[in-house]
Order: sequence, then C-alpha cells, then structure tokens
Amino acid sequence: MTKFAISRVYTQTSPGALRAAACDAEERPIRLFTERWGGAGERARFGAISEARLRSFADELRGAFCELPSGEQVFLRLKSREDLTEGQAIRLRIESEARFEKLARGALTEASLQTVSGLKAWCAAIGVSSTPDIVESADRVSAAFDEALSPSVTLPRGGRLHIERTRALTAFDIDTAGRKDKGSAGARALAINQDAIGEMARQIALRGLGGAFILDCVSPIHASAGDRLRASGRSAFEVMGLAPVRLLKPSDLGLLQAAVPWRFMPVEDERLANPEETKLLDLMRQLQREADAIPTKFFTLSLGGPVWQAYQERKSDADQALKAHFSGRVSVQKSATDTSEVIGQ
Repeated sequence: MTKFAISRVYTQTSPGALRAAACDAEERPIRLFTERWGGAGERARFGAISEARLRSFADELRGAFCELPSGEQVFLRLKSREDLTEGQAIRLRIESEARFEKLARGALTEASLQTVSGLKAWCAAIGVSSTPDIVESADRVSAAFDEALSPSVTLPRGGRLHIERTRALTAFDIDTAGRKDKGSAGARALAINQDAIGEMARQIALRGLGGAFILDCVSPIHASAGDRLRASGRSAFEVMGLAPVRLLKPSDLGLLQAAVPWRFMPVEDERLANPEETKLLDLMRQLQREADAIPTKFFTLSLGGPVWQAYQERKSDADQALKAHFSGRVSVQKSATDTSEVIGQ
C-alpha cells in the first residue's frame, strides 16, 4: 500500500480567519482548513469529540437527531434505540461534517474531550501522525484555495481536467488539448487517463469532497489498460488519504466510477454557508495585503448591504481583529450603496 504523508502545512493568518493548506512531498496542496473568528461558534469538525443532547429519535431513518452545545444539529445513526432516551446527555465523535442540505453525522463514543487548537485537531483528523513543518505563507495558501474553487485544473504533463459537482455525484472530464504523448493510441490514452485519475484523487482530497465520482476516460481502453487504470486509481486515492475507496474499471462507455466516504465540509460549501461573512473576511484579507504594502497608509473598510449586516453580527470579533492587526489604521463605515470595498486614505 502506498503511504499517505503530509510533509508541510502552510498557514495564512489574517483578520478574523486562519487558513491552512497541507502539502505532500511534492509541495502539492491536498487538504485545506479554515477557522473563523478564533473558533468562536465553530461548526462540528470531522474527528472532533463533543458533548451533545439527544433531542428526538427518527426510527424511520434508523437514527436520532442530537444537538451540540453550539446549537448545531447532528444526526446519529443507530441500529436500535440502545437504551437511550430523548433528552439524554451523550458524547459523540463527528464522522462527517455538515454540507449543503446535509447535517453533520456522529457516532457514540466514550473518548475524552479534546482541548487542542483547531489547527492541531485538523492535522490529526487528516492523518498527520507527527508534527509537520508549519510555515506562514499567504501566497501559497491563497493559491491553494483558488485552485480548490476552480472548475478546471491543468494535468501534470499537459491537458486539462474539468470538474463539475452535481447533487448526485462529481463528474470529471479530460481535455487533451496541448498534450503531446508518444506511442500508439492505446498508450497515449493510458498515459493521460492515469494522470487524470491521480489528479482526480488530489482534487477530491483538496476540495473536501466525498460520495460518488465519474471520470470520462479517453479511449481506446483495452482490457489490460482497464486493469492498470483501476490499480493506479486505488494507489492514487490511498496516497491522498482517501481510503477506503470503491473503484471500478472503466465501463464499455469509458466511464470510471469511484466512491469515498464523506468526511469534510467541501471548500465551496463552507464559503456559501455564510456568503456575506465570507465576503467580509475576503475584504479583510485584501485590506491586510494593501496595508502590508504601504505600512504608513490609513484605510476605510466601506461595507454595503448584507456585508454590513454580517459585520454588525460579528462586530466585537471583527473590531478586535482589525485593532490587533492594524493598530487603529482602519475605520469601518456603512456604504451608501450595496458595494463593499477597501478605500485608501
């Protein structure tokens, strides 16, 4: 089995948020992390241990709905009621984070509660067995998040991989433009399909995806090539820490199917869960870049409409973060329009 390993974690500390990108030995980002407002009101994280209250049974779903101290709802799957009662205090391990229209899922546990920081807990959850190098690099982290939100990525030896997420599955399509492999048509197809499977696995890990996946492979795919693609696919998923994986050989139509368990909230869902707050934090990162470029300049954060409301809801946290980072060089005002921007003075 190919060993999964993270060699380095890059961090980006900005007003109101800590972001991180875990990279493999080739310096490719393969996992992303975001913590807002120092973890205040933090959502349930994969692998976390938390106290909870069992609120109601859902026998038709073979489970129960539970509530965390933060107020977040978690679904607990049960084979039976197991002598539990509604209103009972229980302890849960988070098995998968919430995502679009889906609650977080938990399992009963007797493990001790965790007291480590969010970043350390995340490192443990993604399989970091020892402390990796942790380096501050806003550029690397920003680039990793931009990649995770891009609809297309470049393959290592040329060509593109297009990614489209739907309710039922995530589809990957190969574009051979710019690719110059040598050999027979079968050899060329095998080379780009293997590259695409490896990149598909990395993008699944990077974006925090789970569920079902389809890769539309380049033809022709001979019987032996199908076996090789399945084997290389398994290795690629394992090296990205995505085991267990179900992976089938390409079908007669050239479609390779794979499935991995859901664990994390996808990067896209995290940004869309509170888009106004996300915009506020994006503006505060922009403000940091501009303020760092001109250390003597003063700025105004002009916030319009919903972004101003998001600021009001987090005013204490936001003002504290701005003061800590800029020492009074930044003022905040409500915009006369819905436009939000950073204004240099």
